[in-house]
Amino acid sequence: MVSPKKSDGTTALTKEVKELRMSVDTLQRVFRQSNQFRRALSRSFLSGVVSAIGAMVAVVIVTPMIVWSVQRIAWPPLIAELVAKVIFQYEQMNRQSPPAVDGR
Repeated sequence: MVSPKKSDGTTALTKEVKELRMSVDTLQRVFRQSNQFRRALSRSFLSGVVSAIGAMVAVVIVTPMIVWSVQRIAWPPLIAELVAKVIFQYEQMNRQSPPAVDGR
């Protein structure tokens, strides 16, 4: 006859240790994910800051340089020629287009 197995608590202890290990693994996974989220958030923030600095550099440095160089060029003849071409093309399109139904 086999005597019933005496429980000295090792089975319950083993079960509790396994549950503890599972919860520690879960917490480690959550901690890693939160660290990745923080890292991604900080990376996005820094990217935005760098983008804003680039925009400010463009406004403060590049724009005045462009305005300064535009002031040195004789623009009126070039602009007048461009406007004349646009008006000429507009008149050609209006002549070629069929009249509207309402007569306009």
